[in-house]
Amino acid sequence: MNVPPEKVGKLKITTVCLEHGKREPRPAVPYEIKPIEEFTDRAEVHEVCRMLGNGMMPQRAAQVAAWHLANDMSWQELAAKELRFANGTRAPYFSAQEIQAGMQVAATATQLAQQRQSGAKQDSLSQK
Repeated sequence: MNVPPEKVGKLKITTVCLEHGKREPRPAVPYEIKPIEEFTDRAEVHEVCRMLGNGMMPQRAAQVAAWHLANDMSWQELAAKELRFANGTRAPYFSAQEIQAGMQVAATATQLAQQRQSGAKQDSLSQK
């Protein structure tokens, strides 16, 4: 897809929320897409978004990992999150499988971030 500058286009993308507690996005609110580096310098979060963008994981697993890494939420806090319905019932926000998958995503993202950083350090040393 190619949208010329100053033109408006519609694009459906899979994303995650990087700021736990913000209101749920909706179409009536305009959004600005920016480089992730302008939001966070945490390499692990960059890796989660990169993997999600490449279709390497389900969105819900990426969301678990993103909140854990970007907002320092514990796995227990994420597992305890609930949806509350108008009739008074509650349901887990994430399933146990989604928490497990998110833990794996976070571990993989951390490992990839460390590999990239050590590779970048080696490249800069070899150029001296």
